[in-house]
Amino acid sequence: MEIILINADKREKIGTKESKRLRKQNLIPAVLYGGKQDNELLMLMKKEASKLLGHSTRLIDLVFSSKTERVMVKELKYDSLTESITHIDFTRVAMDQIISVAIDIILKGIPKGAKEGGVLEQNLRSLSIECLPSAIPEKIDVDISNLELGSVIRVKDLILPAGVKTSIGADIVVAGVHAPKVEEVAAVLAEAAAEPEVLTAKKPEEEGEEKPAEKAHTAAKEKEPKK
Repeated sequence: MEIILINADKREKIGTKESKRLRKQNLIPAVLYGGKQDNELLMLMKKEASKLLGHSTRLIDLVFSSKTERVMVKELKYDSLTESITHIDFTRVAMDQIISVAIDIILKGIPKGAKEGGVLEQNLRSLSIECLPSAIPEKIDVDISNLELGSVIRVKDLILPAGVKTSIGADIVVAGVHAPKVEEVAAVLAEAAAEPEVLTAKKPEEEGEEKPAEKAHTAAKEKEPKK
């Protein structure tokens, strides 16, 4: 597994104002936790923090104060508007102790069922695993090219690397190919067709039928005395 090298510096001050001041200088506040050692208040250059994007489950050699510590990312916080990193929590890693991490599940290939008009649905996008830090895989690739219409892949079907285990239920569905739900569309169309027709337009008068005003005029003429 590739180990990322990250350079950091110690910081003394804490608080919201101090964090805002650091960010204005393109510095990201961070904290290192874990182990039997004291917590460390750190700050990273923005370009150093950007190395962590997409690699939060990888092992990291964190260099600061002329020493190196093996760590992982515990939490990355982002700005909701710019999606840039605003704070990092690191945790120390003991290479001889099993840890729990979540690994992305990546589907590979085009299912046979999809070629027959089926719809692919991925129900599980990451998998919680337990292993030694040195055995952490970057991702879990799943070949779905032989997945037929109506078939699914479950957790028990996944091929995990040596030394990697999961406590997730074996029968939980990872992905499957199902038929398009055309019956629901047909039901909506049938319901719409069964609704009674609502007539809002006035029917035209039949040919030769007198209008109300014309009838009143005719009646008045009949009552006039003949000269």
